[in-house]
Amino acid sequence: MSNNIDHQSKLPKGKIMAGVILLIVGGILLIQQFNFFFFPSWLFSWPMWLIVWGLYVGAKHNFRKPIWFILIILGVGFLLDREIPGFDISGIMWPILIIAFGLWIILRRNYGDKYLGDTDQAKPNATFAEVDYTVKPNDDVPPINPNPGVPPYSPDDHLDATAIFGGVNKSIFSKNFRGGDITNIFGGTELDFTQADINGRVVIDITQVFGGTKIIVPANWHVVSDLAAVFAGVDDKRIKNPQVIKSDKILMIKGVSIFAGIEIRSY
Repeated sequence: MSNNIDHQSKLPKGKIMAGVILLIVGGILLIQQFNFFFFPSWLFSWPMWLIVWGLYVGAKHNFRKPIWFILIILGVGFLLDREIPGFDISGIMWPILIIAFGLWIILRRNYGDKYLGDTDQAKPNATFAEVDYTVKPNDDVPPINPNPGVPPYSPDDHLDATAIFGGVNKSIFSKNFRGGDITNIFGGTELDFTQADINGRVVIDITQVFGGTKIIVPANWHVVSDLAAVFAGVDDKRIKNPQVIKSDKILMIKGVSIFAGIEIRSY
């Protein structure tokens, strides 16, 4: 007798929360145009947008990364500097950011991702198999290979790059790359996939503000952009070579880019 275990995909709670935040902000902006209610001027100031953006980024990633906290701290600091006479943000902002980032590093090192809200969820493109639980301990158990021809999951198959006021340069060597996340805040990320390989379609989710991302891919990869860009764009600088045989390898770029750009190249 064999038991089938059905694994239902969980709802993307982070992205749902991010959508709710955008709906609330859009609703407030719409109500303001009709003068139904009075809203203070600071509610629509640019520091407030930093706070909203921090909530959006945090909700999207289930508040696992420190970027949302940094954006909110920046927004609150600039808002206080704007609204309170005599308040000087320049003297306290950097010490607060350094302390907050240090605490995050300590908590992450001592308590791990579980303490910070990162649970052991299924990895991207995870596969599940039918298992026979009636096999006796002395029986020969053949290895389970639910997806023949595809190597098992490795941490190198998933990308998580974060650049804050700095840069990240990384070469990907995984032969079974499965996607990942890139976050740039006043920083940039450069990824080299020329020695990597993918199976089918993989997704890279990019969230960046005042930053940039450069992606170098093999010539036979398809690159599809499904990115929401505000004062930003995707610049595909690949040179088409008719001798290159196209394949079913698709790299899809998703996410949000504000005052930032994405450059795609191949050699």
